[in-house]
Amino acid sequence: MPVGSGEQARVELAKQLEQAGHQSPSGSHGIYGRGADFEAVIDGLAKALVALEKPDETVQRMFFPPLEPRAAYLKTDYLASFPQLTGAVDTFTGNDKDHKALLKVYEEGGEWADTLVPSGLMMVPATCHNVYPRYAGELPEPVRVEARSWCFRHEPEVDPMRMVCFRIYEQVYIGTADGAQEHRDVWMNNYVALFKDLGLGVTTDVANDPFFGRAGRMLAVGQKSEALKFEVLTDIYDDKQTAIASGNAHRTHFGENFGITLPDGTLAHSSCAGMGMERATIALLVRHGMDVSAWPADVRDRLGL
Repeated sequence: MPVGSGEQARVELAKQLEQAGHQSPSGSHGIYGRGADFEAVIDGLAKALVALEKPDETVQRMFFPPLEPRAAYLKTDYLASFPQLTGAVDTFTGNDKDHKALLKVYEEGGEWADTLVPSGLMMVPATCHNVYPRYAGELPEPVRVEARSWCFRHEPEVDPMRMVCFRIYEQVYIGTADGAQEHRDVWMNNYVALFKDLGLGVTTDVANDPFFGRAGRMLAVGQKSEALKFEVLTDIYDDKQTAIASGNAHRTHFGENFGITLPDGTLAHSSCAGMGMERATIALLVRHGMDVSAWPADVRDRLGL
């Protein structure tokens, strides 16, 4: 059941998760440690997703770190669209003299991080980012990838449903226009059916990404009017529904940016559908209670708990 409304409801949910051992605060909003039962639910959800795949479908399974090269990151256009969410990795590359200078700045209370330099690595904001570069060039036939990764988006809030570091498990398709559309729609239906089987009340709605600036607002309107993105929503709080999964049709955006073509020379289309693993797990904890061992037997069986 929803846990209330306003900031106090978010604080109370965080407290419940911590008291039950599901969440351990780090001192920074949106970055948490997780308990064994929490991870067991995520593992169960991952297995349930694999079970939804078509028996006759060839699926590449890939596991990625939360980093990607800057060159690939820029090809996604994420920096142009979502600079407010961006994270870059800086590092120290100096010698002993430079190290002494860094320590001097630190000891004097200065901003020592200003002495670091870009590493050429970016924090991954969406799991599918690491997929597209691997299929640059001519694609002999459509591909399906189940991709898993940690992701980073710089939007720290007290709400435990809005994390800075989290996992998205995505179903990615690269191929024809019709295939991309069908892939997104099939997996949105799969998510809805799975969540309902697990006892969650969910709805779907057309959505848009948080594009930045005036031009971004125009992109958001276009994305929504053309129904390119859908979200699966559930009731965590009384005042606003929360997305726990989504599906995007990219058209030829990534095909063009990464040079992915079909045998006839046309640009490949792509789509993805992703589940927020922490969000889905917290939604189940809110619905069935913080004691996973007391969840309904059919839910525990479906997740292999």
